[in-house]
Amino acid sequence: MVLTFKKILVPVDNSEHSRNALRYALGLAQTQGSYVALLHCFGRIPLLIGGEPRRELVRELVRESEKLLAPYAKKMRDLDLEPVLIIKEGRAGEVIVQEAKSGDYDLIVMGSRGLTDVQGLIMGSDAHRVLSAAHCPVLITR
Repeated sequence: MVLTFKKILVPVDNSEHSRNALRYALGLAQTQGSYVALLHCFGRIPLLIGGEPRRELVRELVRESEKLLAPYAKKMRDLDLEPVLIIKEGRAGEVIVQEAKSGDYDLIVMGSRGLTDVQGLIMGSDAHRVLSAAHCPVLITR
């Protein structure tokens, strides 16, 4: 039985682990003709912030997320792959699982730790959450 992955979700946060995850995902995409989507999550905005200040904060966080995703998108374009960029608000582990399911992804490729993980942990809490809750296979990279 040969496994093929048609839709790959790659959560990124500008850590070295994320860059390695993209490298693995692009290798799979090139050999299997897969669709690759990049996902970046920014944290929840406190409910105390509302109205126009909240909308402005969201716009700024989206702009920063787009800047963060730009080098990843360029790597994909350099390989003649059209990048799909997804930016969401929320806790990364939860958002990744929800996006993978709602987008019907075959595989999640992510780093073992991100920028916010405490040094010294074997695996980051978001990676652990995704491994525990995802509906599809998860490839954890270092």
